[in-house]
Amino acid sequence: MSVRIATAPRVGWPYTLIAICGVALYLFPIYWMFTSGLKTSAEIFANPPTLIPQNPTLEAFAHVFARENVLRYLRNSIAIAAPVTILTLVMGAMGAYAMSRLRNRLVDVALVTVLMLQVFPEALLATPMFIIFRALDILNTFAAVILATTSKTLAFALVVLRPMFRQVPIELEEASRVDGCNSWQTFWRIVLPLMRTPLIVVGTLAFVQAYGQFVYALTLMSDQELQPATVGIYSFVGAEYADWHRVMAFSSVFVAPVIILFLIMQRKIVAGLTAGALK
Repeated sequence: MSVRIATAPRVGWPYTLIAICGVALYLFPIYWMFTSGLKTSAEIFANPPTLIPQNPTLEAFAHVFARENVLRYLRNSIAIAAPVTILTLVMGAMGAYAMSRLRNRLVDVALVTVLMLQVFPEALLATPMFIIFRALDILNTFAAVILATTSKTLAFALVVLRPMFRQVPIELEEASRVDGCNSWQTFWRIVLPLMRTPLIVVGTLAFVQAYGQFVYALTLMSDQELQPATVGIYSFVGAEYADWHRVMAFSSVFVAPVIILFLIMQRKIVAGLTAGALK
């Protein structure tokens, strides 16, 4: 009796070619940004444009490090992104867990309301937040931008984490209570470890969104010493002139931490997104 071994279906070369073209099209702007930072000002405007720098130079990178305080801008971006990520994970995890366990129509109404509020663009919400934070006397501080950005990332965390918490069997919590755990211990020791991958996904995406914050940073902070890298890049572009090769060098330095973060966390992110899709 012969045994037939099931094998994965082969993907034809047209699909492989389409996938390669899609990835190349997606990555080309990043490649163009990095290579443009290695070009001279004259080569930036060459016609036809050069895909590979003819005389690569690090002058633009040296300029942004020595003259434009790029490290200060990066430090400010991280000083905003790190607290936003922590607040999003802490409040998002507790809020989503509570919403997953409460069987009440008001919870669904609250979740729909949160989703509807995300429709409003940041530019529309910046003015009301400016008035509120001015009354609280926290303008020109990291706290203003952190709170404003968390209001966006927290809503995303609630929407993503609530259905994931609902997948945790209630029997595990009941068993932990039989063993003497209170509600906080059950959440911290039993439920939260099972949510490690979804929390990593939410934390990574919240960090990236806060790291790239521009509208709230530009509106709520006028002190240049506190402004993040997104505002620093914006200052390169003037009404009549833009130093494009230095803009690209600054952008390359700014984007590098995000790319490294995604390369490190890519398996966790894919696993978390896939698990959410399957559930």
